[in-house]
Amino acid sequence: MKNIGIDIGGTFIKAAIVENTGKIILSSKTPTPKDGASLPEKVVEIIRELTDKAGVAISDIEHIGMGVPGVCDVKHGRVISCTNIEGCSNVSICEYVSKQTGVPSFIDNDANCAALGEYMMSKTKPNGFVFVTLGTGVGGGIILNGKILRGINCAAGEIGHIVIDKAGERCNCGRYGCWERYASVSALVRQTKQAGFTGNVTGKTVFEERIKGNRLADEVLDTWLRYVAEGICDLVNIFQPEVVAIGGGISREGDIILKPVREFVEKNVVTAPTSLKKTEIKISQLFNDAGVVGASFLYTQN
Repeated sequence: MKNIGIDIGGTFIKAAIVENTGKIILSSKTPTPKDGASLPEKVVEIIRELTDKAGVAISDIEHIGMGVPGVCDVKHGRVISCTNIEGCSNVSICEYVSKQTGVPSFIDNDANCAALGEYMMSKTKPNGFVFVTLGTGVGGGIILNGKILRGINCAAGEIGHIVIDKAGERCNCGRYGCWERYASVSALVRQTKQAGFTGNVTGKTVFEERIKGNRLADEVLDTWLRYVAEGICDLVNIFQPEVVAIGGGISREGDIILKPVREFVEKNVVTAPTSLKKTEIKISQLFNDAGVVGASFLYTQN
């Protein structure tokens, strides 16, 4: 079985032909159109180019799944709102894509798709699975008993807006002290600059400086990791999942992130006694491919 997974971002659209094992046959990356209303036409164009390049007939594609950075009407295959793509509101994308390709099409939030990708590629298929992605903000997806937790408005999983400091910094959502204001990569960059680092400061700066023995970088990183761990501890307390997976490009730092986060959660989670089962905290295995792989499996959720 071959499916197509599409990860629609504010800057690029990633697409891939994916086998039902999760193996990617061929992928592509295309700039996102500035006019969100033209998104359905662009997606169909990408699908045709991808199948042509792979030498696969569209009739051989079983399902098409799309992840969008916004709120979706999953039942009717419609984008309700998408702040990162101008004009992409109330767009019936699935109806158009299915009509043009003859292939059943599905849609969901991009973080939900990434969570589903990680879940489907896990060997154990845990009953409780939480995916945390650290990037411009803090996103996530929650899977319980094999199903994406969508909530009544298909908008569940906004874990970046857990408040960890009610007297803290104002978030773009309008509240104060949201987790993503402290634990995102954007937050890490801001914290690095506030500590006095200059030049081309990125999310990697403190990791690189740490290797050089820079104690100030150690302090910045330790503080940021504490913020990351605080939020994950909250998620474990709320959901008691079997697995929490950390994704986003920064997760490639591996054990530098994982070890202190695990230690903090084990010490501070409500059910801390060693006689009880512990949530496994691990690094994403799919990295930047999680979105397209998960989108290709959206048919399993409908």
